[in-house]
Amino acid sequence: MNSVRNLLNWKLEILTAILLLSCLQAEASAYLPVYKADFWIERLDKPDEPMLAQEQIKELNAAILDEDDGMANVLELEDTVSKQDLLEGLFKDPIPQDKNMFDRKGKGVKQDFYEKLTDNMNVEGIKETNDLIFAVIVKRADIRAFPTDEPVLKSPSAKNFDAFQYSAIYPPQPVALLHKSKDEKWGFFQTPFVRGWIKLDKIAFANNRAEITPHANCSLFTVHCSLVVTGSRVKVFKKQEVRSRKPEAGRKTVAETVPMGTTLALQGEDKNRWIVNFPEKDENGKLRWIDAFIDKKADIHIGPLAYTKRNVIRQAFKILGEEYGWGGRNGLRDCSSFIKDVFSTMGINLPRHSSHQAAAGQVLLDIDGSASPEDMKRALDSAVPGITLFGLSGHIMLYLGNINGNYYTLHQLFGYHDKDGFRTVNKVVVTNLELGKGSNMGAIRERVRSVNLLVTDGAN
Repeated sequence: MNSVRNLLNWKLEILTAILLLSCLQAEASAYLPVYKADFWIERLDKPDEPMLAQEQIKELNAAILDEDDGMANVLELEDTVSKQDLLEGLFKDPIPQDKNMFDRKGKGVKQDFYEKLTDNMNVEGIKETNDLIFAVIVKRADIRAFPTDEPVLKSPSAKNFDAFQYSAIYPPQPVALLHKSKDEKWGFFQTPFVRGWIKLDKIAFANNRAEITPHANCSLFTVHCSLVVTGSRVKVFKKQEVRSRKPEAGRKTVAETVPMGTTLALQGEDKNRWIVNFPEKDENGKLRWIDAFIDKKADIHIGPLAYTKRNVIRQAFKILGEEYGWGGRNGLRDCSSFIKDVFSTMGINLPRHSSHQAAAGQVLLDIDGSASPEDMKRALDSAVPGITLFGLSGHIMLYLGNINGNYYTLHQLFGYHDKDGFRTVNKVVVTNLELGKGSNMGAIRERVRSVNLLVTDGAN
């Protein structure tokens, strides 16, 4: 028995070494057992036990919403916003005109750019009291820090990291317009998870607040009322030709490709199609809800998935190997949108930013300076696979499990440092916390700043 155990331990040690070398090689690493969801699920204790009941999920969502001033229940917003509150929102991130920033060509951003940008923010158009106008996203849109598509970079080589890119948003998310740019091409919106500038051609305005939801009595947890996207991405069709042998016909009928966690109001079914409500603009640019269709073979679920460790890990591994995209650029995901999308399938509404996600639920470790090795080990050993997040400065990871004292995570990783310099990964990978060991940055384990369980107090 001991010889068998030693052989297994030896194999796992070899596996760890291979894993650290292979996170740049998706083709090779795909064959490692740690790159399979079932490998981790089989190691779980009670993988199908609900971590939270529906009412507890609602409590967790309410607690998260209460703590994050960037998030909002759009349906419950006040009818107006004050000038002071609006100005605070507009300039929460100051225009970086006192810093050396760079444009898409790697040239320094000039003062003239900032002056035009400030003018287009239309501050003089803000009243003491400003009426909210409710709307719905009808096409995928970027959420920007300021009303411009132009990228602003912190260094000439940082082309993948646009400092003005907050996030992306997809139909049928409800939003509230707080303010318009001077050129009337942009609106400053409150979305469910962040405030920011969105192009007005991506939204349809409602006549009133009630219109932004197709069914007033339909909520996420109402039985047979919603369809939740559980695949990485799923196509929604405007017409009934869900399956077409002609590629050009399929492209013409696609209303949008929506990401994991998207919730759609379920109308019914017709043969091989689910019928859902989907927003579009009418001939006057106003919101109307139409019947749209999703193939029954698509990766979807009626209502949210049960919040279990199995489901979390299964969902997360569906995004394994996908390309990194800062701020959701080009329909991609960064580390925090990866985490947010996974838990959205279970009805959990996490914040958009990694530092805010790290404060959700039960916080086991929160380092504002440094923690003792004992504190760190205690927090890591208390982590529960599938429902625990490990946070670094500017990064967030999903905990998978412990093998021979090595803590493994699944995360959307742009890159890491080793003794030879920076290594670009640019995809969702499995690594352990020893990644980066021997570099001037140190191993990930040395830089973990937070450990939190995504449960309510007393639930675990």
